[in-house]
Amino acid sequence: MDLFGALSNAFNGLNQTQDALSVVSQNVAGANQPGYVRREYVGKNSNGLNPSVQRVLDGYVQKQLWNETSSSGYTSTQADYTKQLDGICGDPTGTLNLSSSVDAFKNALATLQNNQSDSAEQMSTLSSAKNLAQKLSSMSGGIQNLRNNTEDAISQSTTQVNTLLKQLASLNAQINTLGIQNNLDLLDNRDAALSQISKLISISVNEQPNGSVNLTTRSGASLVIGSQASNLSFDSHAPLSASSQYSSVAAQRSVGTLTLSGNGSSIDLLSGGGTIGGQLGGLVDLRDTILPSAQSQLDDVAAGLSQALSNRSVSSTVINGGLSIDTTGIQSGNRLSLSYIDSSGTAQKVTIIRADNASKLPLADTITSDPTDKVLGVDFSGGLTAAASAIQADLNSIGAGVTVVNPSTTPPSNFLSFTAALPAVVNGLSASITNTNIQGQGSALPVFIDSTTGTPFTGSFDSVDQRIGISARLQLNPALISMPSALVDSTGASPSGDSVRVNTLITQLTTKPIEINLQSGDLAGTVSTVGNFVKQVLQSQANLTNRLASVDSSQSVVLSSVQGRFSQASAVNMDEELTNLTALQNVYAANAKVMTTVREMFTVLMQL
Repeated sequence: MDLFGALSNAFNGLNQTQDALSVVSQNVAGANQPGYVRREYVGKNSNGLNPSVQRVLDGYVQKQLWNETSSSGYTSTQADYTKQLDGICGDPTGTLNLSSSVDAFKNALATLQNNQSDSAEQMSTLSSAKNLAQKLSSMSGGIQNLRNNTEDAISQSTTQVNTLLKQLASLNAQINTLGIQNNLDLLDNRDAALSQISKLISISVNEQPNGSVNLTTRSGASLVIGSQASNLSFDSHAPLSASSQYSSVAAQRSVGTLTLSGNGSSIDLLSGGGTIGGQLGGLVDLRDTILPSAQSQLDDVAAGLSQALSNRSVSSTVINGGLSIDTTGIQSGNRLSLSYIDSSGTAQKVTIIRADNASKLPLADTITSDPTDKVLGVDFSGGLTAAASAIQADLNSIGAGVTVVNPSTTPPSNFLSFTAALPAVVNGLSASITNTNIQGQGSALPVFIDSTTGTPFTGSFDSVDQRIGISARLQLNPALISMPSALVDSTGASPSGDSVRVNTLITQLTTKPIEINLQSGDLAGTVSTVGNFVKQVLQSQANLTNRLASVDSSQSVVLSSVQGRFSQASAVNMDEELTNLTALQNVYAANAKVMTTVREMFTVLMQL
């Protein structure tokens, strides 16, 4: 190699070493910057003029990191809210929870059982009943506060997503204009935005050759295409109540929905049932599933408590060819249970519910927790004869063979009779009817009322489903406050010390099964008394909190592992950079030595 070649090589070596030293300097300076990806020098670019530098990362691991970040956003949100829900429900083994309030009421009744004529004991019993109703109301309010918090948090997260989508679209435009090599900081900023978006919502990222990215939801809806960002909107319906629920039919929806608009179209992200993921997905599932389930369980407790005390069970009497039942005092929402074998030999179970608002009919079979029965909503407001006719038509459509006897032809007219001829057989008939007065209707006692109607809870569907939110509306019957002696006197003329009514109340409270609604999550369909179900609810919420906390903890481990893998390749290692710096300094010194030597040789040659 001649001297000019050696000089050229040394000069190029100095330039490239200086470029490499500049990259090391950038890495050292960016070591503590969030989102900075380590860079390495790979020589001159294709024009031979500018240094070629690339970011060091594993694209597969990076996408996995975005996925796990989204999952962590989902699990951490749910774990946080269910921890708050657990605080509302209380420790299942504690003394300040709902179960303790139920036990206090039950114990007060037991004490009254031995001191029926003691006015102080009567007032003490009413006080414990009032405290129980207030406990239910307080818990319901806490759950709805959490739901309102989720509604607000969804709104705030939506704003954050829109800001980040616009930021990403702007970065795409800059990257497309400047090119990948001219500003690697843009790529770092782009990935930082993607990381923040992935925490809020699950995303799919498609990187383009020019360095920009196209972004979609996991279900394929476009979020960012090039420099165009879609807009995510949320129409908050706060404040929410127990009856607030999502529906894909706008007129029936009473909570906010997420609408994605762009390219001249818009879609409701919640209507398809797909996974939104991330923090937003966690909030939506809390608002629409987890918290409503907790509210439903609480409403089951309140409805079951009220009806266990106020409803009288009516048995049927045997008549020729069938069974007959007294419907005196039947209220809207009250039920008759009928079982029979139809003329084809098929066993049928039917629940007949008084529902006087024709616009609410037909009632869904899912109203009851029994998946095997048929639910018939029947208007009784026009009289028992018209109701019997409607029942007959419905029974014929289910399984013919049973005749509903016209009450006007078979006195007494307040009885409904069901008969059948072989092979059809009527084999079961009973009713549960709510007492509305504190005296004169038997030993069942309406201890509580629905504060909205001012009457005992009956389970009516005439306006809205009365069960929904009843835990917030249940209150002590003011008629009892005016006449505490009705706790032990069912007729107004019972002898002092009569224990029939209070014995009945204790028996009903401790033995009567209550119905668990299908909306009550994992407890749906179970058969339990009020006291036992309360314990199940508290334990269920504690189990849910522990399960979601465990899931979040496991997800944190997974995320940390993927973050470690990503950092191993992409984070700046100061020891490694200092080693590279020392090596480059040595290379620089070597090239400088070559140039010095060549200069000396040129000097010698010039002197010859």
